[in-house]
Amino acid sequence: MIAYIEKEGGLPPGAYDWELYVGGQLVVSASFPVGGLAPVLYEDDFSDPGSGWEVGDDDDGSVGYRDGVYFVTSTLKDRYIWGVANQFFSDVVIDVDATQTSAPANDNNAYGVMCRVQPNGEDGYALRISSDGFYGIHKVSDAFEPLVDWTESDAIRQGNATNHLRAVCDGPNLVLFVNGELVAEASDTTFPEGDIALAATTFEAEVTEVLFDNVVVTRPSPR
Repeated sequence: MIAYIEKEGGLPPGAYDWELYVGGQLVVSASFPVGGLAPVLYEDDFSDPGSGWEVGDDDDGSVGYRDGVYFVTSTLKDRYIWGVANQFFSDVVIDVDATQTSAPANDNNAYGVMCRVQPNGEDGYALRISSDGFYGIHKVSDAFEPLVDWTESDAIRQGNATNHLRAVCDGPNLVLFVNGELVAEASDTTFPEGDIALAATTFEAEVTEVLFDNVVVTRPSPR
């Protein structure tokens, strides 16, 4: 199959996602670059359970490796669970596939990416979606401060589905893409650098579990 994309001046440099639907069902997807490829700073497909991500288990939830993916399980209501990569970055673009496997009956939860996680392992920026179709960007510092409060979007595949997330943390700019669509932008200068993390939480008494795969961290395009 050959697809043509017509845009005056061409597409801006970057990575693009392409999806083909037949009868409303996704049958094939692909990614392709336009222009120069961004330098890859870090990547992990979680095939090696010793690649360095945080592993842990307690009453609140658990994080770790399982069958070639990284799982984050939130067990108790309103408990935010995340695992860090034990890396250090400043400006990054984080791409990851996130597949929800368990959630409350009403899909009231949240999952996604953190950037610039501080040495205390807690503070930083959270760029997340929910399985009932909402997105948000929050600054985490003792509490969750909304930089972009929870907002609904048709770009999010709801329920037990896979969503491709792209989190951009570039200088003061925080940007979230879901399945190739720009959904949120914010600005904050509190945290200039730090670790990255994958996170999930349940807002109900029922468990939320999300499987993450194919993390790629690249350098943002020059502004």
